Amino acid sequence: MVAAILVNGPLSQALQRVPGFWNAGAGDELGPYLQDPANVDQMVMFFALSNLIFVFAIGFFSGLRRVVSSSGLSDWVSGVVSIGSAVFLAGGLLSETLSTGIAVVLRSTPDYHLDVNSVLLLQGLWSTAIAQGQVALGVVVITVSVVSIRVGGLPRWLAWFGAIAGVATILRPVIITEVPLFIASFQPTFLWIAAVSVVLLLERSRRPVAQ
Repeated sequence: MVAAILVNGPLSQALQRVPGFWNAGAGDELGPYLQDPANVDQMVMFFALSNLIFVFAIGFFSGLRRVVSSSGLSDWVSGVVSIGSAVFLAGGLLSETLSTGIAVVLRSTPDYHLDVNSVLLLQGLWSTAIAQGQVALGVVVITVSVVSIRVGGLPRWLAWFGAIAGVATILRPVIITEVPLFIASFQPTFLWIAAVSVVLLLERSRRPVAQ
């Protein structure tokens, strides 16, 4: 998941996986861009790698519920994680379909005739789908972090860092049209996810093996 996030974020921005559809004249850029087979192949690659984020995230969120399993709020937290992660996964998968899924259509549907306005509509809707998913993710991160601060489950510094990262994640949709800044603002949450993953793996390794 970590590798897929790196590919989907900084690398996709560096390679410009799709022209910025908020820029003036985006329609004039998108037409020629999507008619180049090399660009379409690159978009298909990013579509596949981006979806891996959400596939691997299933295991992460399943393990995240164990972080506060010993607290009196464990059932409530598990519910927040389950519902929030489902909304995040659904929003993320939908956003990837709207963003780069058009490349799959271009590759798999020979009789499809490209309409630039339709592409702009789909990519404009990308922002609404990803915004919902980011808010849900932020709620999950804040909930787990705040409960960990109160009753334990994560190292205290990591719990405080998660609370800050969660707030930043909820606020990310405000800067969604500033793509480089939008990507950069996810890095605190990315680091929190990576750190929590290490904590979960260490916890599992310390658990006695059943005889």
